[in-house]
Amino acid sequence: MVRPRSVPGRSFAAFVAAAALGLMLQVASEADGDGPATRPVSGGVYSDGQAESGREAFALHCAHCHGSDLRGGFGPSLVPLDPWAFGGGPLSRVFDLMRTEMPFDAPGSLDDEVYASILAYVLLENGFPSGADPLPASTDALAAFELDDPPAD
Repeated sequence: MVRPRSVPGRSFAAFVAAAALGLMLQVASEADGDGPATRPVSGGVYSDGQAESGREAFALHCAHCHGSDLRGGFGPSLVPLDPWAFGGGPLSRVFDLMRTEMPFDAPGSLDDEVYASILAYVLLENGFPSGADPLPASTDALAAFELDDPPAD
């Protein structure tokens, strides 16, 4: 059996063309609004009740390191919450850091709903307004929330 001769570089050129087409389609999709939606945290992404639950959980699990006023102690200050300290971007980064690193003496020991309520309280104390719905307690859902600056008073 005789194999057809391949043209050098032809398969590479086809790969590059396919990759470029895929990239163009992705960019066009995001430009049309079909891409991942983001919602700024300053638009109100947690409920008042959730932040109140978070206040109680913070006092119990976090204040011994971060201070009862969130201004620091053994742990760093959480007011102001610097978006760039968490790499900017989605709120899921802050949530994941909390879930994997906090509390300092028992990382990952709280339920995701408790971490979400504590995060809601931290957002409240940083001047972010509340909204109608509670903050979701999942990394995937929180990826849709963009950590921006709180509204100016």
